[in-house]
Amino acid sequence: MREEEFRRFLMNDSNIKSKVKAVHSRVARALRVERELNVNLDDIVKNDEAMYHLLLQIQERLNDKLYHNAYQNAVRKYYLFVNGKEFPRLRRYLNP
Repeated sequence: MREEEFRRFLMNDSNIKSKVKAVHSRVARALRVERELNVNLDDIVKNDEAMYHLLLQIQERLNDKLYHNAYQNAVRKYYLFVNGKEFPRLRRYLNP
């Protein structure tokens, strides 16, 4: 993951209100997804099918306190950072 570039991207996001805390949280969550699911987000976000499956993996762990929608959000922000567009909602990805 391109951590410093991602951090700068998030700092410039006008939708993020509490810059320091929110940016730190998103970066930390993205790094945790990489570490705990043993993936490289740079590889994942280049492939929409891989992105879809990673989001499903995160969703399956919602009962686990370590994973919830905030982790999906962090990965989706990384996708936006790399690709310049948002990844569609899971339902919409399957049925465009």
